Amino acid sequence: MSSISQSSTALNNSHPIMSCEEAQAYESELLDSDDKVWRAMLSAGKALARGILEEYQFSRYEATELNTLGLIGKGHNGGDALLAIADLDRLGRVNSVVLALADARSALRPNTLKALEILEDNLGSEKLQIVDCQALLEQSDETGIRKVLTESAYDICIDGLLGMQFKPPMRSPAKEMVAAVNESKGIRFRVAVDMPSGLGDETDKVVFRADVTFATGIFKKPIAGVAGSFSTGSIRYLDIGLFDKYRDSPTRVITDSSLDGLRSRRPANVEKRTYGHLFIVAGSRKMPGALIMSVKSALLSGVGLVTVCVPESLAAHLAPMAPEAMWLPWPETRSGGLASRGLDLFDQIQAKASAILLGPGMGDDVDTVSLLIELLKRWSGSTVIDADALQTRVMYWIQGPCIVTPHLGEFKRIAQLGANIRDIDAQVKDYAKSNSVVVALKSSVTRISDGNHVFLNTTGNSMLARGGSGDLLAGMTAALLAQSPQDPLGIACKAVHWHGRAADVLAVRKGQVAVETTELLGCYSDALTPPRFSDE
Repeated sequence: MSSISQSSTALNNSHPIMSCEEAQAYESELLDSDDKVWRAMLSAGKALARGILEEYQFSRYEATELNTLGLIGKGHNGGDALLAIADLDRLGRVNSVVLALADARSALRPNTLKALEILEDNLGSEKLQIVDCQALLEQSDETGIRKVLTESAYDICIDGLLGMQFKPPMRSPAKEMVAAVNESKGIRFRVAVDMPSGLGDETDKVVFRADVTFATGIFKKPIAGVAGSFSTGSIRYLDIGLFDKYRDSPTRVITDSSLDGLRSRRPANVEKRTYGHLFIVAGSRKMPGALIMSVKSALLSGVGLVTVCVPESLAAHLAPMAPEAMWLPWPETRSGGLASRGLDLFDQIQAKASAILLGPGMGDDVDTVSLLIELLKRWSGSTVIDADALQTRVMYWIQGPCIVTPHLGEFKRIAQLGANIRDIDAQVKDYAKSNSVVVALKSSVTRISDGNHVFLNTTGNSMLARGGSGDLLAGMTAALLAQSPQDPLGIACKAVHWHGRAADVLAVRKGQVAVETTELLGCYSDALTPPRFSDE
């Protein structure tokens, strides 16, 4: 199931994750002139500005008149931060800027100095204040730095202090600068450029605490290992075009190109069966909501036909909520679950299915579990297994291509793991390989594996930390699999990326609090719009 041909779409729509040492060597070879470095920095700065504005809007504060604090080192991360601030100003979003320099102006690399001069020309002395933290530390103890960095309130703090060449221990004044900012209660939104300062192939005791880390150009292994922690916050990958050829790596990050196939115009000479027939075997009298969410999500994910096998007492009530689907009343247990005596129905219809979805809202009725086992004994096609169907005794009978979508608790149960997991990537890969499935382990950074590679997804946000988001993902994944039944790995990567991107669109529109899970459905279409460096 994890052959090269089946994993090629995922591999082609992802980039390698590298150690800092590997990334440094690659960049040195690729960006072999100051002009190439400068162009890469301009791309990074523009992408950072766009990303910062989008992420800032997850709050309900206006992204205008921003008071900005920049922690600037002498290297290219400092230059990227400066160019991002310059672009924010060009977009009319900046009120004032304080730049805290960790090194004397004369120590800045040429391109970083060039970026600083651009910002000085654009802002002028009225909006820009530059603080030489090295000189400040020499004049007094760290209280001087602490006072400068914490006495004012800032909407945004951008960490461009240290880069991938960092080796601990962190030196002064960077150490004092990071410590002061970490303790400050007057900063609304904290951004790390590439990696939080203090993080690297070797990590310091003092690490900048980011709300969002923007991995610019190359996704580095250190942030993959601590994804979602207090140091990285959310992680966003900014593709600035450094990979025009495939480069192998066991751990990879999914790119926006994974959605290109969904953006394209469909041919004229097609009909509904061209795009697959999904069968959803799910739901119960106790949890009809999970079923209807997965059905609606499937219908909005491009599949040609959807048939829903539902407990017979629910069919007439649910069908008007999604009339595009075909509702098949199924014999039910006393508790309102799907009964095993309905297997004859499946035997009659399974030849029409290109994929099936099992689990959402199904419950754990003993007879329902028996139904799942017998169904999988008879089904050798493509399957998505979620929620209540994620049981080892059920999954033992998987025969064909299969995607399983557990959250961490469910994964620990089916993989029979203890409370603490040291190497989550290795565990996901081992489970996928041992069970011949594709695993999509849902988390703040979802990991997908076919047993050969691990793919990290960097779309999505905390808006998804609410009931029903997994049911929507299950329906989307199954609908996409019905359209490409032999590419479970590529489909899992595509679905997770699309689902997360829809959550980002919704968070920009309405924030992360006063929203309902089903509002994601209205964002599926806009989530397919390619990201761009907008001037608005």
